Amino acid sequence: MRVMVVARLFTGFADGLAEGVWRPRGAPAAYRLLEALAADKDTKLLTVFASKDENDHRFSRGKSFNLPPLGRVVILPWARRSWLAILRLDGKLRETSHLLRCLWLWLRFRPHVTYFTNASFPVAAVFARLRLSRVILRLLGLHSHQYQVADAGRGLQHWFYHSPFDHVICSLDGSGSDYYLPRLISPGVPRSVLLNGVDQQLPDPQAVARIAASHGKNGPPVVLFVGRLEWNKGCHEFVEGVLEVLARRPGSLRAVLVGDGSLRHELADRIAEAGAGDAVRLVGSVPHEEVAAWLGRADIYVSLNHLGNLSNANLEAIAAGKCMIILDADHQTHTDMETTRLIPDDAVLRIGRDSMEANLAMALESLLDVPEKITSYAAATARLGKELLRPWDVRITHELDMIRHIAKEKNPVS
Repeated sequence: MRVMVVARLFTGFADGLAEGVWRPRGAPAAYRLLEALAADKDTKLLTVFASKDENDHRFSRGKSFNLPPLGRVVILPWARRSWLAILRLDGKLRETSHLLRCLWLWLRFRPHVTYFTNASFPVAAVFARLRLSRVILRLLGLHSHQYQVADAGRGLQHWFYHSPFDHVICSLDGSGSDYYLPRLISPGVPRSVLLNGVDQQLPDPQAVARIAASHGKNGPPVVLFVGRLEWNKGCHEFVEGVLEVLARRPGSLRAVLVGDGSLRHELADRIAEAGAGDAVRLVGSVPHEEVAAWLGRADIYVSLNHLGNLSNANLEAIAAGKCMIILDADHQTHTDMETTRLIPDDAVLRIGRDSMEANLAMALESLLDVPEKITSYAAATARLGKELLRPWDVRITHELDMIRHIAKEKNPVS
């Protein structure tokens, strides 16, 4: 079986690829599938990474090289041209050049299956409409522009998404796939919505020792936030909610934010302004093993992700059996409808999306008032994790079997 994967050049892959080594960070569903395809003795893999970041000049020229363990890798470049951007032609030229390059690679490689991530959906649409091979479109969750395309029901992007793909696979992350996917994709196209896998991660012993020294069990409860410090992750609301509790109940809890992003300095200033530097700590971006150490220490885990609360970090918190506070479903945008279906109310403490800061403060105080609730929610989450979650190898094997099955169907490639 010959498989050509055309994936976005994810930010977490960029540093390694620029150095000619495979050192992925983030996007586990993507990198684990690539590694599984490369390791499969019955599969010949061609990996194509499409650059979409105008600010990363390391990929302004195309490259083709051998990259263990994946094998042959091709980089599709993008260099921003200001004069084309003024005319709103820069992105269109990029997609056209990527399409032509992918067609050339198809001629040389003749894949049985071509697997596209969403960033290259126009190219995927052309491949599907020309019936060049079996075409799988992979959506790593849904985003607001896809909601707009689904609701509009017409236009060029709607035509692209309504192409005759052989299969569409979407991550089950709470981003509204139950509602939007049937409207976004042509009704006759088979669809699968898959929850990501979770592996039990052993914490780094040195990190455990450091955390025990600074946030020992003898102190007040530790409330943990894990994620990018960006507006849509709810980090601002998290800090404000925690500060509200501390203003009413000084010393009642300790909060830790693990992650980095554009709002870090703003949050640091707000914490300092409130005089809460000893109680609220910004850890920054840390290795995965250290995240596991913080999860092990946390008493309460909070996720206020505006776009969906079945993220990898949240699944790991479920696997760790944490008392969790998450957002309730948004019936207007259909966000987290799937989350509500999968996670019962007795397993997590849900808060409304209006006045998140005040709602979070009230939820935290309800747990501080009755500490036994922290233990009972944690036990319920641990039980849920055993029923709901699968290890990554099982999850990836399932997707690999799907690709094999699609490749065996009637195919124009000889």
